[in-house]
Amino acid sequence: MTKLPKLPAALVAGALAALPISMLPGAAANAAPAGSYTLGKVTFVGNDQVPTADLQSALPIQPGEKIDEAGMSQETDAVEQVYRKHNVGASLSIRKTITPRKVALLTYTFTEQAPVAPTVTHIGITADHVGVAGNKKISTDKILAAANLHPGDTLTNEKIAAAQTAILALYKKANVGATINSGWTNTTPQHVDLVFTVVEKTS
Repeated sequence: MTKLPKLPAALVAGALAALPISMLPGAAANAAPAGSYTLGKVTFVGNDQVPTADLQSALPIQPGEKIDEAGMSQETDAVEQVYRKHNVGASLSIRKTITPRKVALLTYTFTEQAPVAPTVTHIGITADHVGVAGNKKISTDKILAAANLHPGDTLTNEKIAAAQTAILALYKKANVGATINSGWTNTTPQHVDLVFTVVEKTS
């Protein structure tokens, strides 16, 4: 029976994929009639992953300035560009309200997609030394040759399992019963001395 040590794993931060921003059906509720207005308050709702300051500063037309329908489209395009820059996907709805004094009030409401989780990648550790202990009936050189692991190799659970299987096959070929275990001691972070421990069965 063999025992496999549990290898450490590391997180590799992966870059977030760019996600689209889409307009919800009927987003332009209370759309303003054609004409020129004074832009009043611009409100952002639901932008948890994108700072309000970034959205506000990106607006080509700021509160207090004149705006028309073309200008309102430019405002929306600028808001969408900020979301793309932050790689955040969202659905966007827009409410336009025109006051009797011809002041345009805009409210942008976002339904954001959840952040993309970072990619998890297993990173192996490096063997500084590979040794054998407990062997009497088969030489260390033959066991290491069967294991086929060398100093400088990157270790994974799969490689260690394959090495133990190969050592066990060597013992079976020699008609000697044995169990093979493996373990290591850390020399530096991500570097180890690996040892295969053999328990040979007496005849």
